[in-house]
Amino acid sequence: MKFLLGFTIGALVGAAIALMYAPSSGEEMRANIQAQAEAQSAKMQEQWQVRYQQMQARIDKLSSDMQALSKQTKAPEAPIETA
Repeated sequence: MKFLLGFTIGALVGAAIALMYAPSSGEEMRANIQAQAEAQSAKMQEQWQVRYQQMQARIDKLSSDMQALSKQTKAPEAPIETA
């Protein structure tokens, strides 16, 4: 997760620097930076939702597994009949 965050921040900084050195007006540059920031934000939000759903699915599975295990351990054992 730290790698992805660092990579994203690095990409944004690199893109901003590249735009600053590109031959365009300040207004165009600000518009480009804003558009890229919005695109990256949307992409990160989408990735967050995917990861959140994956984690929620894992939590749900773990919860159901724990409930099943709990039921198994609480089930009374049948008495052993001796002849």
